[in-house]
Amino acid sequence: MARRLHWGKRLVIMYVRSKTWLRFLSLCKITLRASCVLPLLLTSCANYIPSVSMDSTVSLPIPSSLTTLPDPKRLTGIDDGQSIDLSPRTLIPMAFNAQPNIASSFARFKSEEARYDFFYTSRDSLTPIFRVSNDFNEFRDDVDATRSRDHTVEVGVERLFFDTTEFNFAVGYDTNETENEIGNHPFISADLRYPFAVSRRKLARTSEDIFRRNELDDAQLDYIQTVRSRLQNSLFRFYDVTNLARLVENQTARQHDLESLREKIINRAGPRAKDDLIRLDAELATVTSNVRNIAGRYEIQSARFQAAIGIPFNIKVNMVDEPFNPFVSRSHQDLLRASVDTDPEIATLNNSLRNAEVQLDLAERGRWDMALLLSGQSSLEGRGEDESISDWSVSVGIDISAVDARVTDSLIRQSSGLINRFKQAIAARENEIYTDTLEPLVRIDTLSVSRDELIENLPRYAQDYESGVAAYFNGQLNIDDLLTRRETLVQQQDEISRLIFLVGANVAELCAATGKFFELLIDHHENSTSPNATITTS
Repeated sequence: MARRLHWGKRLVIMYVRSKTWLRFLSLCKITLRASCVLPLLLTSCANYIPSVSMDSTVSLPIPSSLTTLPDPKRLTGIDDGQSIDLSPRTLIPMAFNAQPNIASSFARFKSEEARYDFFYTSRDSLTPIFRVSNDFNEFRDDVDATRSRDHTVEVGVERLFFDTTEFNFAVGYDTNETENEIGNHPFISADLRYPFAVSRRKLARTSEDIFRRNELDDAQLDYIQTVRSRLQNSLFRFYDVTNLARLVENQTARQHDLESLREKIINRAGPRAKDDLIRLDAELATVTSNVRNIAGRYEIQSARFQAAIGIPFNIKVNMVDEPFNPFVSRSHQDLLRASVDTDPEIATLNNSLRNAEVQLDLAERGRWDMALLLSGQSSLEGRGEDESISDWSVSVGIDISAVDARVTDSLIRQSSGLINRFKQAIAARENEIYTDTLEPLVRIDTLSVSRDELIENLPRYAQDYESGVAAYFNGQLNIDDLLTRRETLVQQQDEISRLIFLVGANVAELCAATGKFFELLIDHHENSTSPNATITTS
């Protein structure tokens, strides 16, 4: 904000007067006299976009598919031969670029950015002016009538500056005809209004700027939150779908084992075969129903997963269920410090806090509205009746007015309120980062240990079932105990799958809490060798 309190330059080239267009060419001689000053004034805001040079500009990735229109066929579920391989690491850039909500939120942010640019540049503008005028006058009395004409060509530029400085510069040529007398002369004029540091107008402009900046910051924060939530949701659904795929696989394997057991019982008919087949068929029906139900859930969740990413439904997705944990060997303190230092939300809030502190400083000092006023005009030697005639004038003044104390006090209260608001928001965000990084980090560690222990112990349950099959046919084990052993095996498999899902869900939560998504996205865009999901046609 302090950078916008620099004193500006405001330029208005206003008047050039001439009798004819040929005489207007003589202005070139006058313009050359100002050529050393005008280039600096005219180019001072060229190609300048305030939002690009903001102190608090946060490095955020930009969706690469903003201009891509949705495919009309994207809602059909008919397989068109296209497929895509997705792993957790390749999923993140794919979802970021294809998710419509992320693109929509970014477009809203850019719209607010453009509106802020308009607010700034409309008050820091350069306006060229050109005028041609002709005045006809007649004075009549009882004896005679006198007619006169005044021809004027005016060229000007008005320069406004964001800190409310105003500067006008004028060159012109004037021709005056009275009866048979003609006089013409060029002239130069300039005006400057420069506010002092405690100017009330400058304070009002600063206050308005902070309000506009807060609107822009809110749009930026909304974009940041949208990226976090949508990518977390996409990664969460990835692990949910892969979990369902494992459940289908586990139940299908259980179904195949029971069908194989049924064939063996039929081939080895004994006194208990009929009753055991009835019990086995009931168990098999339950397992078949489970497979069907879980497969239906898998189909639904797969569609929701593709919707969460934003890819067309007619593309076949191959889930690459590989380990993904970018927080290995990271302590909570290291993670907390890195998260606070790189969190885009805290960076934006810190900038808003600095803006509010500048506003408070101006409000405490801005009890007077004071500005320096400079004005000057010179009519150069002309021709005709104005031969050897010239004049000039210069005025200097100070404009001072008191500001109603109620206005200043209200601005002080407003600034103090904003400072407290942003400080508390920063503290709240730091608290969120602390808890949001600690809880999933602890869960990842504990759940990973439990998962690894169950995976290591799983072959024992498989061996227990195989030995149970042999014991059953040797008459040492009944059918109920055998089916219980198979059910225990699938329960262990499902529990391992659940723990894998929970670890992945907590990794997704930790990525959102720490801003890791932004780091991964920026690394992906900067590193040409980063893994990426590609669509292939079979």
